[in-house]
Amino acid sequence: MTISKPRVRVEEEILNDFMRILEENKDKKNPWAKPWTATSSEGHINFLTGNRYQGTNVILLEMYQFSKGYELPCWVGYQQAKKELNCVPRKGSKAARIVRPNPIKIDAKDDAGKPILDKEGNPEFFMKMTFKGASVFNIADLVGLDDKAQEKLDQKIKAFKGQCEENARPLSERCKAAHDRLMIFSKDLKGSLNHGSDMAYYRDDLDSVTMPNREDFKNDEAYLSTLAHEFAHATGHKDRLNRKWLNEYAKYRPQEELVAEFSSILIANRLQITCDTQNHASYLGGWASRIKDSKNPAQELFKVFSYASKAANTVLGEA
Repeated sequence: MTISKPRVRVEEEILNDFMRILEENKDKKNPWAKPWTATSSEGHINFLTGNRYQGTNVILLEMYQFSKGYELPCWVGYQQAKKELNCVPRKGSKAARIVRPNPIKIDAKDDAGKPILDKEGNPEFFMKMTFKGASVFNIADLVGLDDKAQEKLDQKIKAFKGQCEENARPLSERCKAAHDRLMIFSKDLKGSLNHGSDMAYYRDDLDSVTMPNREDFKNDEAYLSTLAHEFAHATGHKDRLNRKWLNEYAKYRPQEELVAEFSSILIANRLQITCDTQNHASYLGGWASRIKDSKNPAQELFKVFSYASKAANTVLGEA
């Protein structure tokens, strides 16, 4: 008799990957920092369709890219690569796990377990959001099944790099655009954006953000990504997203800090700058380990991802 292993939910797979990557890179300072070269200015995309990955998947792909040191944020599914490029992942390469929304229709029932009907006598229902897992590979791990396929892949990658270099904006221009975009959100603060402190923090009671002076940071990207982190906290204010984790910060500090950090990653990705908050992987791992000890850690981590995406959209005025 064959005994099958219990199926591991995609959320649990990603939680395990997340904790493993943080542990393997715990001594790295600023784990999300990577140079925004011309070849990476498009953000994470499907290499064949050109579609950009959004929300949670940006965080996940950032995690996989930094852990493996991939040059290009370009990904493709196994069957897609085989069918359209006649390529497959090289032996020993590992897929990045991402998620796809999978809404499930659930019939509404009363306390007795009987269906609840609307005025027309039709069964009422509600939608529950779940996720399906999907696997993608970085193009650096693809190999052609024959010489012709390999040549085609190499030419396609070269053309992609050339196009990115042609369209690339200088770092100074991207930083100025990022600063201008963030300043729009600063005007929504009921308090103010202050400088001159020796630390960066958000005060919920005053709805204000306090930062060190720009010259105290090693570069513009470090300043901007730290500012994005604090603005992400500000989105939890009761008059914005009213995030429980901010309102009860002492109780939910690990969750709230991860929301702010991952939100800054999403904001930086959208603004095409490096997320350089100077946090160690061990810093993130410390908060994440607290979540792992919770009742349902996988669900809690995905809630962090969801809140981070909403916070980033709010800061960027895309909510």
